[in-house]
Amino acid sequence: MAYTYHGTVGWIKQPNRIVKTFRSGLCMIQQDYIRRKDKVDFFTFREGDRISDQDSAPCIDGAFIFPTPEYRDTGNGFISCTVTSYGRVNTDGVVDFNRRRGDYLSTFRFSTPSGTGGSQTILSQKFFDIAIYRFTARKNEFITAPETPILFIYELNGTKLPTGRTTELSGDTLVIKDYISGRQVENYESTNYGVFSEFIISVSATGSFVQDTAFGFEP
Repeated sequence: MAYTYHGTVGWIKQPNRIVKTFRSGLCMIQQDYIRRKDKVDFFTFREGDRISDQDSAPCIDGAFIFPTPEYRDTGNGFISCTVTSYGRVNTDGVVDFNRRRGDYLSTFRFSTPSGTGGSQTILSQKFFDIAIYRFTARKNEFITAPETPILFIYELNGTKLPTGRTTELSGDTLVIKDYISGRQVENYESTNYGVFSEFIISVSATGSFVQDTAFGFEP
């Protein structure tokens, strides 16, 4: 079948633009173009190229083609090109919270004026806060998990454990309680989308308990 063409010979944007924003702030923009088969140019759209600011909305600092565009012969004298680009709509992302059940170590130590003493350790179950950070950054940026918010440890009934040190003196018995708390990265994932990467980092509360009891204490 013969075709007669009129108008532009360049790539023609189609009215099927798709914009999808993820919780991390990553934004995917997909756009189809068609062009006459006898005038096709496979180098107009290249991986890594920045698309126009008008086409990159709502991205805050541009959108870049990734991966290499896909081409398809439509069978009617045109070639279709699907261009996918990625950018970001914010730099903050989101933080989701969860809890895990795990082991908690408690150590009890005692001492006497005569120099005798001892210790006992108890392993119990507690709930630990988990923060899951999801955000988008440029692929060459060095990313670490934020230090906020504070993560806590809980009894199985939901009671939050204290943090820090307390000192109690009753007669000649001194009791020092240390609720040691911290945080550790449990999972670190990054997925590349060309110029930008999506990061998912899970951070869990950590901690232990130490109680020192001194009998016959003299201030």
